[in-house]
Amino acid sequence: MQAAPILEFPNMDRARFSELIRGHHRGLLAYAIALAKSEPAARDLVQDACVAAWKSLERFDPSRDFGSWMRGILRNKWREHCRRHSREVPMDEETLSRMEAVFHESPDDSDLFGRLAECRGKLPPPMAVALRATYDEGRTSEEAAELLSTTAAALRKRLERARAALRDCLSGNS
Repeated sequence: MQAAPILEFPNMDRARFSELIRGHHRGLLAYAIALAKSEPAARDLVQDACVAAWKSLERFDPSRDFGSWMRGILRNKWREHCRRHSREVPMDEETLSRMEAVFHESPDDSDLFGRLAECRGKLPPPMAVALRATYDEGRTSEEAAELLSTTAAALRKRLERARAALRDCLSGNS
């Protein structure tokens, strides 16, 4: 059995594909985490999406936005994941469309993540520490609360306020 040709059009070779994936990886991972609610599952979804994209490069229209195309593949991989793990509750199409709009508005992932880092730097220390313990270090709210010598409810409220502050900062309201 002969392998199908990998390159169907001249502008997309392995190096260009790798460059595009590297440029979009953080955004794809953030999108996948928002979908899957689990970083390990999100990393698997992104990897599966990259493999699927590589295998179907002949269907990529170079006039389309690469990030949108990849998020579409990622969304389909997430739907497959949900079918395999039927106990997980999938998002409805309206929510998926809103998420796509948010990610599409900022095609330059490095800019988005740079602004996010800048906004995180402006947070008061209690909020910053709560975010770091929960999101960066992957602790449960109970574990993070114990580490920070507070209750889980107080930690969740602190995280809620931190997310609101980040949302305001990213939208330019502060």
